[in-house]
Amino acid sequence: MEIKQQKEAEDRESKVKKTVFFRLLKYSFPYFHLMIVAILIVITLTYLTLMPPQIVRKAINTYILSQELSAADKLAGISRQALLFLIVSGGIFLFEYLSIFVTTYIGGKIVYDIRRQLYDHILRLPMSFFDRHPSGQITTRITSDTQNVQEFFTSVITSIINDVFLLTGVIIMMWSISSRLFLDIIYVFPLIIIAMVVFRYFDIKAYRAVRAGIAKINAYIAENLAGMPVTKLFNAEEFKRKEFDKVNRELYKSRMNQLYVFGIFRPLINFLYYLTMSLIIWFGSKYILNKVLNFGDLFAFVSYIDTFMRPIEDLSEKYDIIQNTTASAEKIFALLDEPTEEIHTQGNVSEIKEGKIEFKNVWFTYDNERWILKDVNLKFHPGELVAIVGETGAGKTTIMNLINGMYRAQQGSILIDDVPLEMYDLQMLRKQVSAVPQDVVLFSGTLLDNIRLFHEEYSESDVYKALEKVQALDIIERLPKGVYTEIVERGKGISAGERQLIALARSVLFGAKIFILDEATSNIDVETEHRIQKAVRELSKENTVIMIAHRLSTVVEADRIIVVADGQIAEEGKHLELLRKRGAYYRLYEIQFAKEGIA
Repeated sequence: MEIKQQKEAEDRESKVKKTVFFRLLKYSFPYFHLMIVAILIVITLTYLTLMPPQIVRKAINTYILSQELSAADKLAGISRQALLFLIVSGGIFLFEYLSIFVTTYIGGKIVYDIRRQLYDHILRLPMSFFDRHPSGQITTRITSDTQNVQEFFTSVITSIINDVFLLTGVIIMMWSISSRLFLDIIYVFPLIIIAMVVFRYFDIKAYRAVRAGIAKINAYIAENLAGMPVTKLFNAEEFKRKEFDKVNRELYKSRMNQLYVFGIFRPLINFLYYLTMSLIIWFGSKYILNKVLNFGDLFAFVSYIDTFMRPIEDLSEKYDIIQNTTASAEKIFALLDEPTEEIHTQGNVSEIKEGKIEFKNVWFTYDNERWILKDVNLKFHPGELVAIVGETGAGKTTIMNLINGMYRAQQGSILIDDVPLEMYDLQMLRKQVSAVPQDVVLFSGTLLDNIRLFHEEYSESDVYKALEKVQALDIIERLPKGVYTEIVERGKGISAGERQLIALARSVLFGAKIFILDEATSNIDVETEHRIQKAVRELSKENTVIMIAHRLSTVVEADRIIVVADGQIAEEGKHLELLRKRGAYYRLYEIQFAKEGIA
């Protein structure tokens, strides 16, 4: 039963690999004419590669060993053969160069297309995908896995065609030189085939372990480089060093296992090669002594055996690349098959006119196991500054993610201007629903680029107006190059408060109708906090503004405070009203301020 199940699993795996392989080949269709050219070049190269032993054979048999020709005729004949050998060698050089050039070009173009399609697809994936997959894993798909695919198109396809033609040509040549000598050594060939099959079996296992180890170490490095400040702050270097060493050692062991497989296979092939050469020398010498075979024939035969072994070793290495490519292609296509967001919906509503928001019996979960929001009913109106407070994990940020369409509610409905959220064009919705997160990400480029996010249609004067509206113009002008200050990785060198103001200015520039600030004032100085509060109050006169906060001191002036507890709306009202109720808000307030004697 177990053997049957294993065979069925292997059959399914084989079908998947064939599907992946043919799907991968489709990327070469736009370059089909170049593939034909590459194949013709390879066939020509194969023919030229088979010629040198025949040229030397003729030089030895016809001229060097001739008893009838004079020395001058021998020298003239040898000179012609040497010149022909030189011309053929030049042809081999030329066609090898053309083969490498054409296949490298094809591989580069195909991988360029795949990477472009991959990144375009990633840009259209929902946020839930990024919650499930670490950034290191995605990076590996775009870089390492596509590189494996390039190696396949660059060196494998034409190389396999070359090897097959070369093996066929060598066998034909050896048979034509001496069928008797060929039959004397033919039983070595099945041994070579058996060695390749055994190698294939063990190589698959070793290769899979290596690929799993590479993916694991890439994900680990990406995660820990991003968290390096935390590692240093809490003196966790030694722990992280040991943790990395464990992951690194697993990859090392997998690599060593793969090395053992190759370490046994290559010497075995060499042994079979030397065995074949020994047989050729033995039988060939006997045939020469019996005058059945000429020395030139034996030389050509030996040369062809040497030529025969090269594609055998090459095919085994190319098989490893094919395994590499198949595994990488499976991961690439798995990523490409991830469902994308529906950007353009049937309703295709593209404009938020007022900014009124309503939650009707909304339920939401990230993992289909624990409800983050439970039967939430809410309303937000333009001209009103609303604050949402609650303990960590209560569901505050989730409300923001639902309003800007990053996630979809499993139950209930969300309306903007009485229109269901699903009816909006997502790109236009997110342009008009601005979310300012606690940790603002800035991209490489200038501050100007980051404020207008590379949209050249917004002029520099528009950017200055937006900065002025959010009380940030004087802060930005203090920087050495103002809006032309260069941003390094993720905005290092720019303070948290400056990043918040830049994000707020960006929202104003893009004409947002709804502003959501998620803990925007939690890690900034008092002066910047005051600026943001002043800007937010000004924006709330004409727009819908929602502030998500832990620090209750930042929300006491809000027009309305909503308290979220355990995914539900516990209570709402103004600051003093909620204090008088002595409910959930009062308890939060008491926890934060009791020690200071404020309550």
